[in-house]
Amino acid sequence: MQKAMLLAKIFAATTLGLSVLTFASTANAASLVPNREGEIQTTNLGCLDATKCIDTTAAATNGLPFGYTVTSLKYDFDNKGPKFVESRLFVDDRSTKNDYGFGIIFNKQDAGTNPNLNQLWIRPSAMLGLTSTFEKGQLEVGRFKFDFLGKNIGSVTFDLFDVEDKGTSILEVNGKATTINAVAGADSNRQTITIHDVSSFVIQLGNHDSKLFPKTGDGVSMRVSVPEPGTVISLGALAVAGIISARQRKKVNIG
Repeated sequence: MQKAMLLAKIFAATTLGLSVLTFASTANAASLVPNREGEIQTTNLGCLDATKCIDTTAAATNGLPFGYTVTSLKYDFDNKGPKFVESRLFVDDRSTKNDYGFGIIFNKQDAGTNPNLNQLWIRPSAMLGLTSTFEKGQLEVGRFKFDFLGKNIGSVTFDLFDVEDKGTSILEVNGKATTINAVAGADSNRQTITIHDVSSFVIQLGNHDSKLFPKTGDGVSMRVSVPEPGTVISLGALAVAGIISARQRKKVNIG
């Protein structure tokens, strides 16, 4: 009977610890969006302007919980319309205007996707060549691989803005193909997708062959977050250790 009670206490303490951890994970998220505007340095394209380049492996410099790399991938396989190459990736706040050269200009009011003011969003920029732009870089379409450099993340949550057509999807997690589709919605809609136990992922943002916008495509902006790093996970373990220690002391006193 005493053993059963002890197991029940341990289970309750463990459950409490896990509950606290789950609550902390959902309530306190760490953003994977760098804390300044600029172009994210991809492993294969680099940056157009070295003075506005963001190295996401330098976590502390960019307000990130940990470093990661981004690789831009080819996505234009339909042989229709303009021939797109690998997209570039930027961090942008719509409350400011930015000119990255080569015709890439982000105005306070763009032609397509316009998320909330005073918030930093990741936005792809569809390209026709390494430095040849499309719609002044304002078509937010691209495919990217994010790699957490061997680190396994409990969960990754995507906050997607303005998905109005099919195409935006998680295509790969940890090197294994998958298909997790965002749902097409009304103008300026926001939706979230969460994946778990992640060391890398591939995401397609937007659709250049959109039926809704045959001339411009469907652009999408993104914010990404992970559980806030901390020591909450140790609370359950501490509670369990405390119960076991108390039980052991009781045995010594009885003996």
